[in-house]
Amino acid sequence: MDINDDALRTLWQRQQPPSDLADTMARKVRRHHRLEKLRRALDIAVTIGGIALLTWPVAGGGLSPGQWLLIPFFSVFLITSWSILLRQGCDQRVAAHQPMSVYVTIRKVQLRNRLRHLRLARMAYLALCGYALVSVVTCYLVATADWQQAALRLAVWAVLWALGTWWLAKKQRRATREQYRQIARLGGKR
Repeated sequence: MDINDDALRTLWQRQQPPSDLADTMARKVRRHHRLEKLRRALDIAVTIGGIALLTWPVAGGGLSPGQWLLIPFFSVFLITSWSILLRQGCDQRVAAHQPMSVYVTIRKVQLRNRLRHLRLARMAYLALCGYALVSVVTCYLVATADWQQAALRLAVWAVLWALGTWWLAKKQRRATREQYRQIARLGGKR
């Protein structure tokens, strides 16, 4: 069977898209924008809720040892994560009528940013585990039993968080790398 690539390409380029394609794409883009706004609102709500819970005084009017142990980490973590999110801005959008080389370039940048975010997630859980380890050692050397229990709870939560983040990041990193390789091959076939 003899297949002429140029003839197939010409035939493919002459095909007209379905007439309702623009409406369908517009609905999908609007839905994506709504979901993105909802995700940002949820991020903000969780952040404000976390700060409120973290700084809410216990029954005695002061902060518990657990709260004191979490305040330094989250004061650094929240500021860093929000500065990265706000600095990132919105994703670059690709117009449907752009040439393939433009799509490939922009998509590769998006995938590299995704891989960078996964590395940042890894650094964050490693920092939390390091902070928890230092807290446990310090509290067991110089603090009371309340502080020791709070440091141990922090360490347990840090390990659970690290395991969950590691699992999710590993899964997403594999899929992102595979998609990056596919896009790179697509860009090389011009």
